[in-house]
Amino acid sequence: MISATIVIFASCNKDKTLADCNKPECTPGSVSYENDIVPLIQGSCSTGLGPLTGCHDAWIFEYNNVKTSVDNGVFLSVILDKSMPKTPNSFGIDTLTQEQIQLFECWICDGALEN
Repeated sequence: MISATIVIFASCNKDKTLADCNKPECTPGSVSYENDIVPLIQGSCSTGLGPLTGCHDAWIFEYNNVKTSVDNGVFLSVILDKSMPKTPNSFGIDTLTQEQIQLFECWICDGALEN
């Protein structure tokens, strides 16, 4: 009985799947953290001007910090409401395109893996 309870509890805490997100345009495994997400974060948040410029200082450049933000819903929320990256700005950082937003959504819906 205890092992069944553990299995049920663990299955309820898994990351969302693409089916759960209802994103038919996303293909499992098609978005890579290292190849797709990191360059987007760097291009959208890094100003090269030091702390307190761009997005949330240095925390955004560490996977574990990003994953925590994804898991608590903040990461995608600030992307979808277009509060990050903050535009207009004097750092030359542009608003995310719909294609870039879709990459973030697909990566998150695919479990936000460090791949």
